[in-house]
Amino acid sequence: MKKVSPKFWTYFLIIYVGVGIIVNLLHHQAAIQDTQYGMLGIFALAYVTSYLRMPRFNFYVIYFVLWMVILRQIGGYRDWTSWIIFAFMSAVMAWVTDWIRSGYAQRYDQPKKKNQKKQS
Repeated sequence: MKKVSPKFWTYFLIIYVGVGIIVNLLHHQAAIQDTQYGMLGIFALAYVTSYLRMPRFNFYVIYFVLWMVILRQIGGYRDWTSWIIFAFMSAVMAWVTDWIRSGYAQRYDQPKKKNQKKQS
């Protein structure tokens, strides 16, 4: 899969939250609603974990468990089908979070370029 640059992710987040704030203010609601908080949470988790060096499988397990707990707290429990929906959404959100994390982590995966000056 093609990696997306960290600059793109940062611009996307700023534009997403900015447009959401404008739309919310036009509808006379609070500036930041649930969807913006969710997006900020995904990006914060991805950015913070981009500094960690662990196998990718570990990130998927951590994200899945974390999102499962969060969705369980937010979504409520109705019957056994709720757990199927929570598990599916947790898997999707774990994949998205890892995709964003790998975008932020790519700047650390590349070897550092040495500052070479031209000699005349």
